[in-house]
Amino acid sequence: MLKLNRLGNLVIISGGNPMLLSTGNLVVWHTNKIIWQSFDYPGDTYIAGMKFRKDLVTGLQRFMSSSKSSDDPSVGEYSDKLDATGFPQTYGRKGDVITRRLGPWNGLGFSGFPDEKGNPIYSTDFSLNEKEIYYKFELQSSVVQRIVLTWDGKTQILQWIERIKDWIVYAETFVDTCDRFSLCGPNGICSINKHPPCTCMKGLEPKNLEEWQASDWVSGCTRKTPLNCGNGDRFWKVAGVKVPDTGRSWYNVSMTLDECEIACKRNCSCTGYASVDIRNGGSGCLLWFHDLLDTAEYDSDQDIYIRIDATELES
Repeated sequence: MLKLNRLGNLVIISGGNPMLLSTGNLVVWHTNKIIWQSFDYPGDTYIAGMKFRKDLVTGLQRFMSSSKSSDDPSVGEYSDKLDATGFPQTYGRKGDVITRRLGPWNGLGFSGFPDEKGNPIYSTDFSLNEKEIYYKFELQSSVVQRIVLTWDGKTQILQWIERIKDWIVYAETFVDTCDRFSLCGPNGICSINKHPPCTCMKGLEPKNLEEWQASDWVSGCTRKTPLNCGNGDRFWKVAGVKVPDTGRSWYNVSMTLDECEIACKRNCSCTGYASVDIRNGGSGCLLWFHDLLDTAEYDSDQDIYIRIDATELES
């Protein structure tokens, strides 16, 4: 039983031996086995050592949920959750509506977040196996940080400043207009350095030109020339991107990029391919088979190869 006593202390009565670990994890033990732990129920806060995790055996999923308001701690309408229907990635949602996407892990960092190589403050670990999928961060210095999903839907990294005895915003995962999910519609590319920010991928054109010229890009782009599966198709390299939504993608972590190209070329439904891990020249294979959503130009080492008609490449 979890009880708030007359002194204002939260106590656990029976049900095992409670212990607050140095990590901040409150655990309940029974015969040398953890039967409950607070790290499985993070609420609106993630701290170092916690796994942003999906257990593929039990189905347990750890995710962040906002509070209802600044003074109401009940569950609100925003959430950050790991999605594993394709290659794992993280969505931000308002209710059931996707509002933003952090992008998949590419070996150095998240595809839609600045590369974390050489970060002296914290390290991030990603694991994908038959039992679980998780992200985890660990502090590497005396700096104290935590991740918070605010009541109004902002995912922030907060840092404790001892001098002022308060938390400050160290970083936000939503940093610009291109972080809005699928702002440019299917097969569009968003670039914060362009005005307007949306353009069509090579070999494509606005599906609804009138809407596009009015800065309504939701209808996205369509092909100028239909694909002619076989020798008539080529691949166009787009360098430095946040890769498209991987929710319906296929992946293989052991293939090379050349093998990935061959696999995409052989499947007439394949619309693009990329490396899973961009370290050491790239490894693994990501394939897309549908419209490419939420692609953005980004200051990263991630490239994607888009399938287009050979005549478009020549022009």
